[in-house]
Amino acid sequence: MKKVVILASIVLVSLLGCSKADKTEQTSSTKTTTTEKTTQAPSTTGSPAAESSAMNETDRALAQRVEDALRQNSSLAPAAQNVQVQAKNGEVILKGSVNNEQEKANITSTAQKVAGVSKVNNQIEVASASSR
Repeated sequence: MKKVVILASIVLVSLLGCSKADKTEQTSSTKTTTTEKTTQAPSTTGSPAAESSAMNETDRALAQRVEDALRQNSSLAPAAQNVQVQAKNGEVILKGSVNNEQEKANITSTAQKVAGVSKVNNQIEVASASSR
């Protein structure tokens, strides 16, 4: 009789242990999936991931269209590589540095022409001759 009770106890403990391990594995899997979803975001040129994830889908799409417009303009593409584009509710924020005021003005003008842009907040700095 003792052997049956001991054997039944071992089987019960084994089953409970497996059940708990499965739940732990499922929880761990869920956490990994949640983390992956949180960190996945289309990146904008040179933008930190935290800034990208702060933009909603519409903002990211607008920022991407502005970046595409800057890259497609062959005279602006080299300068635009140093410019980060963010968007929030139709407002486009440009950050970075360019070589001269003309590049800064041309980038602003190009961004303003993109469909969906309501305002351009140009925070681009013109690099001084000594820092080039």
